[in-house]
Amino acid sequence: MTHDSNMIHRLAAEDKEIILIGTAHVSRESVLLVEAVIADEKPETVCIELCSSRYQALRQKDRWRDMDIIKVIKDKKAFLLLSNLLLASFQKRIARKMDVQPGAEMLKAVECADAVGAEICLADRDIRTTLSRAWHSMGWWSWSSCSPNCCSPWARPMTSRRRRSSA
Repeated sequence: MTHDSNMIHRLAAEDKEIILIGTAHVSRESVLLVEAVIADEKPETVCIELCSSRYQALRQKDRWRDMDIIKVIKDKKAFLLLSNLLLASFQKRIARKMDVQPGAEMLKAVECADAVGAEICLADRDIRTTLSRAWHSMGWWSWSSCSPNCCSPWARPMTSRRRRSSA
């Protein structure tokens, strides 16, 4: 099967071929491309741009219900929780517009890896490190000023209410 060559890159490393698939986290085309490439290539290993905690979050959607908020606060992880919630909300809003589940291409990669008997390799640093760096580089004002409009599931696009004056 021929795939979009702009999104697939083949690299040689010693006696192995590495196939990189460029994806978008909220794209139906990415899901289909991941599925097709893994089915056609039947790789030994599938690396997914996820850390362990994000992998568990994708696999166990209702995990947050069992969360001990007091423990999160005591462990000084409240800002990470807030960051995760803002990011998840933003991705869900985009996903609704694109009619695809956030992270669907990663879930499809896991499913297809299982189907061909490939080992799954989680290949990303811990999300807490990424969010902590982003949080500290942006500062509170940046987060607080963007979150209501761009991340809230209840936010509506801003529209102009100006009326044309009749001449």
